[in-house]
Formats: sequence, C-alpha cells, structure tokens
Amino acid sequence: MSYHPRIESSLYANFLTTRSRNSEMWFNNNPALEEAVLGYAARFAERYSVKLYALAIEGNHIQAPAYFPLPNRSAFMRDLNSCIARAVNRLTPEYPGGRFWDRRYSNEFIASDADIEKQFIYTVLQPVQDGLVERISDYPGYNSLHDAAWGIRRKFKVVRWGAYNAAKRRNRSVRIKDFTDEVYLEYARLPGYEHLSREEYAKTIFAKVEAERLRIVAERRAQGLGFAGRARLLRKPRGCVPMKTKVSDINSFRPRVLSACDMSRAQCKAWYFDLYFRYKAASRRYRAGDLNVEFPPGTYKPPLPVSGAPPLVSHAA
Repeated sequence: MSYHPRIESSLYANFLTTRSRNSEMWFNNNPALEEAVLGYAARFAERYSVKLYALAIEGNHIQAPAYFPLPNRSAFMRDLNSCIARAVNRLTPEYPGGRFWDRRYSNEFIASDADIEKQFIYTVLQPVQDGLVERISDYPGYNSLHDAAWGIRRKFKVVRWGAYNAAKRRNRSVRIKDFTDEVYLEYARLPGYEHLSREEYAKTIFAKVEAERLRIVAERRAQGLGFAGRARLLRKPRGCVPMKTKVSDINSFRPRVLSACDMSRAQCKAWYFDLYFRYKAASRRYRAGDLNVEFPPGTYKPPLPVSGAPPLVSHAA
C-alpha cells in the first residue's frame, strides 16, 4: 500500500511516528540530543498551538499523540524533524553524516477521546512493551508520563542556530545567549478529565498506566519473554541497530485510523475516504491541466509534470 496523501484536519487527533535511517539508535544514551528534541518539541508546539499529549524518544524513533487545532501538522513536523536532524549532526560526534530520517513521518488519525487515552498509554509504556525495562522508572531515557500526569511545565533553552550563525559570519563577537530562547514543554490533559484536580488527575493516570503495565508484563512472562534491563541499556552504543525492529516499506499496510471501537473507526474512515476520493478526483484534473480545480480542505496540491512534458492523463474509471 503506497503512502497516503496528507490530510490536515482539526476534527481528529493524530498519532505521529518518525524513525531513523536503518533504525539506527542515535537517541540511545544521548542526553544532549534528548534535551534538544524536547526543546524543539516545546518550541514548535508553542509556535503552532499544538496539544501534545505525550512524547516518546526511544532509541531509533520518536512518537507522539497530538492534536492540531489549526490544520498545520505538516509545518510542525517539517520544522521539528529538520531541527532534530541538524541536532544529531551537531551533538553526536559518532554520526557519519547523511540523511537522518528513514522516510517521511507517518500519521494515523485517532478516532475518539477514548482512543487518545489508549495511544497516550501506549506511548508512555513503549519501553515496557518493547521489552527494554519492566518498570518505567528503570528506563534510562526520558519518559513523559510524570510530566504529563502532573501537568509539569519543563523549561528548555533553545538556540536559534540559523540566526546565530548568520550573525557570527558578520560579527565574530556576537554572543550565543542573545540568540537563545526559553521555551516550556507542557502536555495537554487527556480529554474527559478536565474536571479533576491536579492530584486526582495524576492518581487516575498513574493507576491506568500501571494496570496496563502489569498486563503487558504478565503477557510477556507467559510468552517466555523477559526484559533487557537498565544496565544492559546503558551499555548500548549510540548508532547500533537493534536485533529486532519494526520494518516497513512503501507497500506495507498503514492504518488510516486508530480506534478500539468499531463504530468510531467506521465514522472516522468514512470521513477520511470521502476526503481522499475527492482529493484524488481533484488531483487528476489538476495534473491534467485544470489549474483552477478546487481541492478539499486540508489537502495539498500534487506536483505538476516537469515543464515541457505532456499533461498526465488518468485511465481510472
């Protein structure tokens, strides 16, 4: 199944994933890079008014359930991923260079508030699900559970490297602190819990996460599977490739919608495919030469044929 067209919408939250080239684990034991990722997530969440519910930085990928009140997911992901890729080159001496991300980010729409909660729990329990540690507290990297449950605003300092480097070329005495901004990373509450106090919300979230953690641990034990453990993770060199990793190509199945409820999934898919087929029809007309065709909201025009080439003709029914 080929990549699906980008559709922007404020109707549904998104589950976002970006994986490193060849699944190389450059986020492993890399606190400076981890700090940069969190700082950039804070900067661009603020810039684009994004509601981040959680954020996982695990070895070779980044995942986040997020809601975009403005239809600007692509701009957020473009800026975030490009800044992270540059930070890898800047903060990881062992990195050999070249393209950092394996391919463009993937996103699935999250069909309901209950499914946002499900993806939140999935995100914060990634180290347990992947067999890295039995308890989140044993994971040596960052985990967003504590910050999200308690509503903590974590402060980061982020350098505007482009502006700083440009200024330094003109005046070598410029100070980097004059190009450093303070930003705050704060996670949005899960929908449906707005009425709870801070303590009640934290207690509820920790209880739900713990119940799922115990289920995952019991399931792994029943399958004869264990956990790598903190000490082993700390010995993992940066840039290594995991023994087992999720691999996909352009023809792999990619769900459009994530939901545990058949009705919610069906409603979201009906909305999605209505836009999808309207987009495909508009795209065929546009690439055949009708430059005034109207595209459905939240979609992007496809690239036109190279100048001088004949227009593309669709033979679809």
